[in-house]
Amino acid sequence: MTDPEEQVLTEIRGDLVLAALCVGQFHAPCQIEDDRLIVRADEGLSQALAALGLSQTQVRGRLTPAPLFVPEAELVAQAARTQSRRGVRTHVARYHGDDEDDPEPDMPATNA
Repeated sequence: MTDPEEQVLTEIRGDLVLAALCVGQFHAPCQIEDDRLIVRADEGLSQALAALGLSQTQVRGRLTPAPLFVPEAELVAQAARTQSRRGVRTHVARYHGDDEDDPEPDMPATNA
């Protein structure tokens, strides 16, 4: 019986620093081991790794990606700062006429 969480993975061997930089460019989750990296099988990433001359082997198993290297408290604080800056700004364009003395017609306050 196969494990339902098993998936097709790519095992990468060779220059692991170069491999990690390439995997990072794809923002792909990566399992880091002493002698290899393991990532989810992805055609684009596979082509990039092959272009760098890295050895790849398809394997089946579970992916246990490396944890984030940023403390969770910092992630929460960063999310809070981002949320406080979000907002909706509305700009309504209206015709001002050729003469500033002309009364303007009533225009809606927003275009929503």
